[in-house]
Amino acid sequence: MPSKKWPACLLALIIFLFPICCWGKVSINVPLGHWSYSAIDKLTGLGLIRSAIYSTKPLTRLEMAHLIKEAEATLDETAREGNEDLKRNHIIQGILARLEKEFSADLRELEGNSGITSYIKPVEDIYLRYLHSDKDFSFENDKGQKYSEGSNWRIGFSTHGMLFNHLALYVNPEYRYSKDQFGGDSNDITVLEGYAKAEWSNIEVEVGRDSMWWGPGRHGSLILTDNAKPFDLIKISNPKPILLPWVFKHLGLLKVVGFWSQLEHNRYVPEAEFMGLRVNLKPFPFLEVGASRTVLLGGKGSRAAKGTTDLSASEWIKILSGKNIGGRLDTDQIAGVDFLLRFPWADRFLRIAKSIDLWGELYGEDEAASLPSRNGYVVGLRVGDIFLAGRTDLVIEHADNVIHGLPNLWYNHSVYRSGYRYEGNVIGHEMDTDARDLFVGLEHYINPQIILGLSYDYQKRGAQDPNPEERDRYDASLTWYQSDDFFIKGGYRYESIDNMDNVEGKDRNNHVLWISLNYSL
Repeated sequence: MPSKKWPACLLALIIFLFPICCWGKVSINVPLGHWSYSAIDKLTGLGLIRSAIYSTKPLTRLEMAHLIKEAEATLDETAREGNEDLKRNHIIQGILARLEKEFSADLRELEGNSGITSYIKPVEDIYLRYLHSDKDFSFENDKGQKYSEGSNWRIGFSTHGMLFNHLALYVNPEYRYSKDQFGGDSNDITVLEGYAKAEWSNIEVEVGRDSMWWGPGRHGSLILTDNAKPFDLIKISNPKPILLPWVFKHLGLLKVVGFWSQLEHNRYVPEAEFMGLRVNLKPFPFLEVGASRTVLLGGKGSRAAKGTTDLSASEWIKILSGKNIGGRLDTDQIAGVDFLLRFPWADRFLRIAKSIDLWGELYGEDEAASLPSRNGYVVGLRVGDIFLAGRTDLVIEHADNVIHGLPNLWYNHSVYRSGYRYEGNVIGHEMDTDARDLFVGLEHYINPQIILGLSYDYQKRGAQDPNPEERDRYDASLTWYQSDDFFIKGGYRYESIDNMDNVEGKDRNNHVLWISLNYSL
């Protein structure tokens, strides 16, 4: 990690959170992409969880445990009221059994039965993955991983420990091997994610390498996703949502996250600083609202804007006021708002679905009169439990950042010419700039142990270019939970690209096969 002073905004975040702290205990994060996110989302869609703040991720393991306990309590309550159908539903029971096994230690912690304040778990969540692709390839929202043409292997595990309930360490080392069709191979050992945490009274400071996702988008979010490599960062948050005192309690549950990072050296402005702040509120059980801002500033080179340690208080005010500032105060900022609206009682009037989720994001790549302008947006719909059998969920999501008359505005900047990217991958929505995306996904539980996933994704990149690139992706996956601690997941993708990189006639098709074996100790 770079040895720089903490940015003023993160210190201000500590001061803001200190007077409203409540009980807390350190807990490592559940990595983005972990199977438990979709499991909790399934239970939420079935009306068993109402308190989740789902638009700011990652969640901690203790947060997950809270949500599992809520789902169990809701099941018991509905049974007492005479509705035994949910309690007897085999899909729900299978999901809860796996979650209870995965988070058993955290559930005991909530109940005060662990009796352990310090420990180390040297090996857990072991995985082996194999992927074969016709071409060099990368999945979206895959933490910036790149796969070579031919065979690719990933072997990894995670380890974590705790000290006196308030210090924690997490590491996910991974071995990577690739072999192309000509016999060439490559080997690499990396730390995919790894960090230390310190917690006191529900203020948590995290230092290390980690991913984040801000916004309710399921396939993509405009401001922050795990599409790029995890950041080396300093992050401050209140992991357990809180109620503000006095009249502010009517704002509902509150979660605040702030971070600071430094991007790679090999970019147009080397070692540019990247920071952000997000506020997430849940005023009602059926509504989440959020507001986020990220700032790219500083770095090495005469064309770079001032860095965080060089800015005066007045210059901070100028930058964060939302006005366009050139010269040595020039920054690249994205800011906006989002919402997630849930209707868990949809079956009362639809008769064909248990719940409906609606969400939207509106974020600006520029500022006008101190407000975000030149906006991109994401809108989405999730229909939960189609046909009321507890088996099938449908997601439809559309994203658009085309600014008419200003091609390639989003995720680009005149000073930071490497753009809103880290190690070559977009930090926000993977569709990139001047693009539109339509995603349709279906998840179906064949039985409590086997899950079928089907999806289609259409993208138009460089929409205002004479030769827009068009992508069609078709995905199918199958997950088999052989037991509560071991599952196998495999899939196939066919991708068709026309006018690749906006070059007329440069077309490409690709076939990808993959399989993953996962075991939790």
